[in-house]
Amino acid sequence: MRSFKELVIDIVQKPPVLFPLVGLFHFLMLVWTIWSDRYLHFPDVALLEVLWMIGYTFFWIAACDFRKWGASGYFLLTLIDTSIYLAIRNGKLPVEYRSNMFLLDGLFSFFLLVYYKRFR
Repeated sequence: MRSFKELVIDIVQKPPVLFPLVGLFHFLMLVWTIWSDRYLHFPDVALLEVLWMIGYTFFWIAACDFRKWGASGYFLLTLIDTSIYLAIRNGKLPVEYRSNMFLLDGLFSFFLLVYYKRFR
């Protein structure tokens, strides 16, 4: 089992430069989402943004460590988030839903696909 310090070093040094930078972007978006939704009451659909960002950040950090389950989880979250976003935008679901990184998730998933063979 690796220590936290070894894990951080592996996440920063193992992948290409783009991966840790996107991980930092995910973390900053998570903090921004928590800050912007701090006044919302608990049973609000807008709080799904925070859950999505926690999932995206967690799976991207795992992908930075070249874990296949991290990349697969990121693909799955992107697919589900995009499906929900498009279903609501097309009027199939009567809920107000905002997706923080609707198009960026697809772009980041493409980067994961390019490096997917190197993952363990």
